[in-house]
Amino acid sequence: MTFSNKELKEIARKFVINSMNIGTKPNPGIEKAKKEYGNLVKKILKRNFFDKKAFSKKEMKIIEKLKDPDYGPLIVEWKGKYYVKKTVGHTVRLLYSNSDRECVRFVQYVKEECWKRGAHVADMPTTNFDSRKHLELAPFDTIAELPETAKTMAKVYDFRIFIGGDEDINWIRGYEDKIKLGAPATQKIRDILDKYKVNWCLFGWPVERPKNQLFVPIKTYKKIFFDSIKETFKPTVKRLCDHYRKLLEGADKIRITANDGTDLTLSIKNRKIKVADGIMSKEDVASGDNGLNIPDGEVYFAPVETSGNGYIKFDYATIHGYGFIKNLEMKFKNGKVVWYNAPGNGKKIFKKFLDSNTGEKDRLGEFAIGTNPKARFIGETIVDEKIFGTIHIAIGNNSGPGFGGKNKASSHQDMIKIMKGRRGNVYADGKLIMKDGMPVGWKGRIE
Repeated sequence: MTFSNKELKEIARKFVINSMNIGTKPNPGIEKAKKEYGNLVKKILKRNFFDKKAFSKKEMKIIEKLKDPDYGPLIVEWKGKYYVKKTVGHTVRLLYSNSDRECVRFVQYVKEECWKRGAHVADMPTTNFDSRKHLELAPFDTIAELPETAKTMAKVYDFRIFIGGDEDINWIRGYEDKIKLGAPATQKIRDILDKYKVNWCLFGWPVERPKNQLFVPIKTYKKIFFDSIKETFKPTVKRLCDHYRKLLEGADKIRITANDGTDLTLSIKNRKIKVADGIMSKEDVASGDNGLNIPDGEVYFAPVETSGNGYIKFDYATIHGYGFIKNLEMKFKNGKVVWYNAPGNGKKIFKKFLDSNTGEKDRLGEFAIGTNPKARFIGETIVDEKIFGTIHIAIGNNSGPGFGGKNKASSHQDMIKIMKGRRGNVYADGKLIMKDGMPVGWKGRIE
């Protein structure tokens, strides 16, 4: 399954305009101009455009200076008229997988939509091959560095977007020791992004990968991925998110149970319920919720980090760069992972992941409920965690405005549990809000 050019363009348009609201921002040069030419600038700002006759010769000399880019520029002369630039374009850093031709086509349409709306785009291709080769060739002490360019780039862009996925889900294997060396730098970048409130999006895409790394047939993999993307922009996802948000708001104690022995409690006292419905609205940004996944569809929050107690069994966890784990069992005590197990080499994979990261990597960081009816299991976290009828829990980083938690870590690892058909229930202060994976009190249709 593939998208037609028409479909790709439409998704790119919805993503840039509706989801991210990329375009322009207030011209920061206005304040500089006001300080230097206060009264004249106030007169100029009352207009959108003018000609030379509108101002005196003395004023026009100053207006010519305001064409300098250091002022935004504030004035742009175009075909005999002077236009007042009260806004300037957003800056967008766009990283993408260039191993998949359809992904590259989509990225092109995303760039074009950004350009149409006046934004500036710096795009950069990447692959797991490059990332692995870097780990292979770079001296160990270099891996520990955080270049000044990386720190600068982290804070100067208005938007940071990644479009793509892993071409090799095991690309880190054999280089876990170097990943650990670079973990403090990774955590530092997270801190910078949080401090400067940089808007971000992870836009998943079904890139090509070896058949032995696919958990469903390739056609199924692509169809579910694309269906989940398209569903993100439909009203059902938002309605389900709003329904669960209302059920959770004001609660303190959450309890999760299922017929496999799962019985886990946690607290959300004084923690804000977040809605991930494929739209990063102005209200979201104002409240500090400045991140987005696509495909989307979940209600989530940062639990009180010391509150998790009990046992839970996850159906699957895809650990970025390390591999896939099925039937991962885990016990929490006061929010911290105190025991885990998994069949096959799952336990070994999870241990390598924990050993390679720093900070509160093994502490409760997130609880979420999936709300995307078109999502199905394909072995991609960005899709799997959105499956309607599932929950997921993450350990690791949840600091910053996006989550509102206190954990600082170089990792954030999601683990997914199927609730539907497993007598999976969720209680909020003793009141049943999810019964066998279904939202209690829901009256709408789910197709």
